[in-house]
Amino acid sequence: MQSARALYLQQGLSYTDEQAALAVQQMRDKQKVEPVLPGVPEAQWTPFEREFVQQAREQYAAQGLGFTQAQAQLAVKSMRDRLANVTGFAGALQAMAAMPKQPAVPGGALGGELAAGRGVGAAGVAGGSSNTEAKIAETIAGWPGKPERLALTERKDGFDINGVPVLDPGGRISAYAADPVGGGITYLLETSQGVSIKSLSAGDPARTLLLATGRRSGSGWDVVTASGLSLSGQTLSVLSDGFLVGRESAAFRYQAGKGVTNIAIPAGYFLAPLQRGNVGATGFVLLEKEAATGTDSFSRLTSSLTTIGSILGANRKEDFALLDIQTRKLHPLNIPANGKMVHVHSQCRKKSWAVNECAQMQSFEALYDRYGMKNSTHYYWLIHWLNTPEGPVAVTLEDGQGVLYVTQLTSGRRVVALKRSLGISDWDVLQRADGSVGLKGKLAFTWEEVPDVAVLLRSGSNAGDAAAAPSDPRSATP
Repeated sequence: MQSARALYLQQGLSYTDEQAALAVQQMRDKQKVEPVLPGVPEAQWTPFEREFVQQAREQYAAQGLGFTQAQAQLAVKSMRDRLANVTGFAGALQAMAAMPKQPAVPGGALGGELAAGRGVGAAGVAGGSSNTEAKIAETIAGWPGKPERLALTERKDGFDINGVPVLDPGGRISAYAADPVGGGITYLLETSQGVSIKSLSAGDPARTLLLATGRRSGSGWDVVTASGLSLSGQTLSVLSDGFLVGRESAAFRYQAGKGVTNIAIPAGYFLAPLQRGNVGATGFVLLEKEAATGTDSFSRLTSSLTTIGSILGANRKEDFALLDIQTRKLHPLNIPANGKMVHVHSQCRKKSWAVNECAQMQSFEALYDRYGMKNSTHYYWLIHWLNTPEGPVAVTLEDGQGVLYVTQLTSGRRVVALKRSLGISDWDVLQRADGSVGLKGKLAFTWEEVPDVAVLLRSGSNAGDAAAAPSDPRSATP
């Protein structure tokens, strides 16, 4: 007050006791005003948002943590911002008002900002998330059952279920995995923000559930599930019941409603980058031997000679194997890794009517050659495994692409489906709506069919027996 009086006197003004008293009262009133907290004020919360905050406080209290009003207002703002990015602000408020109540967990999809940096292990989770996984399982369990007929057809964007197109307005469906026996369907959605992984009801395709989101960087994939689990690796594959993130020496399988299972890769192998089979429904993953094609010129030459011997039947080159995730049992396959490569020649000149001499050659791994045809020696086209009513089955073209085997993966029983000494040029597997599996192979200029591999496994001779396939006229085709 003395400073105020002095200032007034310097300007020739008087400063009365009433003015001083009023100034003191105003200063005290300002000090009583509570600071404005960031986020959305509680008075503006919707009923769902109040329930969300209450559940968040209970979850934090159960872990001995505090959940302040500032944190609550920030959590509500974060939730509104995420919805507004998709629906706009007005749509976000409408969605909040109509949204069903769901448990809020520290470090979950909406609370990640409040508990950042608390992930643990290879598949870390910030805070407890068992309730969230339980909710995911409960949601999927409440979906309609699998229809009696379940036929899926691939499209450029999405796929068809029993002739009905399945599309997602949020982005392009670039991959999907389905289990015709169990009915599980999961698809990968490409968006401007990265990728989303969603589960789909086979009985009602309009029902979808977000399982995870991910981003790809120079070092691989970073994926975060809806329950707050964090996974990272070089490869990402969708499974019928979740997805698989792989590294060279390990893999991590996420199952919707169950969480993550760690898969240790046996020594001497690494996870094959391309998985054509149904990993989720069968529980088997494809592995490749380390340095199968050699690391220097001498070892590459040795590998090539071994491959030739494998084709001629002189020896085996088992560069790939199917691994049972549960039992860790390996099923070796007589398929060389050298077939992955495509060779392109350049700077060529005609030496004779039948021979060109080329100055350069480039080799690289590819599923298709430069003419757009399948690279039929690539392992991706030689190994297929899927679930059937009788259990997981593998169909593999081995022994220099001369023998098409069918293997019952649970029992290990293995029979010859088709055989041709000069090679089977093409083949395909068809899984019907009831889950049964048939196959066909091109022997010379004709296609031969095996209507049901289950019947073949029950009646055919074991591939290791001396009387294996020669008695089958299809196996004697030149």
